[in-house]
Amino acid sequence: MNASRVSFQWLALLFIAGWVVLPMGCKKTDSRLPIAIMTKLESGSIVGSSEFNAGKLFLEDQGITSIDLVPLNDDWKPDKTKEAYEEFKKKGLRILVTSHVSSCAVAIMDQINQDKVFAFVTGATTDALTGKDDYILRDIQDVQLEQKSIAEYVNALPGDKLVIIRDIVNNAYTEPAKKHFEHYLAKGSVRSCEISTDALDTNAVQTQLQREPFDVVYLLIGGYQSSAVGTLAQLVTQINPSAAIVLTPWVKSPVLLEAAGNAIKNCTLPSHYPPRGQNPAVDTYVDNYKKRFGYAPTFISLNVYTALEILYQAIQNNCTDPDSIKAYILKQKTFHTRFRTTTFDAFGDADIPLYFVTDIPKEF
Repeated sequence: MNASRVSFQWLALLFIAGWVVLPMGCKKTDSRLPIAIMTKLESGSIVGSSEFNAGKLFLEDQGITSIDLVPLNDDWKPDKTKEAYEEFKKKGLRILVTSHVSSCAVAIMDQINQDKVFAFVTGATTDALTGKDDYILRDIQDVQLEQKSIAEYVNALPGDKLVIIRDIVNNAYTEPAKKHFEHYLAKGSVRSCEISTDALDTNAVQTQLQREPFDVVYLLIGGYQSSAVGTLAQLVTQINPSAAIVLTPWVKSPVLLEAAGNAIKNCTLPSHYPPRGQNPAVDTYVDNYKKRFGYAPTFISLNVYTALEILYQAIQNNCTDPDSIKAYILKQKTFHTRFRTTTFDAFGDADIPLYFVTDIPKEF
């Protein structure tokens, strides 16, 4: 009788101990896991709806019912990002996927690490996140690697006279981007023009462009300001019909085609994924997305999809809290996902290539 009572007491203690450590490591859980997606969800935004719908499509593709996706709108504006993050905390959430721009990422990075929540960045390349052992990981190149790739492409283009048109609205991205781009650049004649995509003055840009001859124009503009980029591409082509126009990866959306018109043929679009026709998984995703939601997605949605794939691999290994998810991803390092292979360094930054798309209409 005493032996049985002792055995029962030990079993009870073991059960209680297991219950206590359950949320602290890679332990099994039967509850649905909430994952927040913070993006630009203002009314009518193709950008934000693409990102959130990519998450929905991922769950549908995989038949996953153990994850709840929670939408958070930050309009890709730093002040609203802070408000959205406060909402994230009030909901008691611990896992966050963001698609916002660099200025937004910088606005909440300290708070994320202070609160020890896990954040997966899919759109902010800022080097303020680079080389830090923290709770923020990302599945894209940081700004230095990105601009090195773009500069090497520009170096190989004919002509020696370059104009850089830089948007100052998303300064946390474009300022370090310009610095890194110029470091790797090998053109002989370089001049710069600063603009604001919030108040685009095309007459001022036209005056700047007409001042001296140019062979190549680099539109250093991110944040899916695709309409402004298209307008500028048309302006460049009107002044010099043979000029090469190089974009950033962050304007890859159907809006670009409408805004650029015939000037699109002079544009090159860096991309985190191969051109259409070279990666069947990407092609199938775009086609399925169109059938499911009725419009072509922005390509940052593939980064969100990939982030959720990597997170789900951690979850399948019973890692459901920030510390265990981070430890799992950094230990595994390399992940083979639907669209590509992503390798993380010791600080959670991704090593992936950039591709350069010249037939942009085919992408959509």
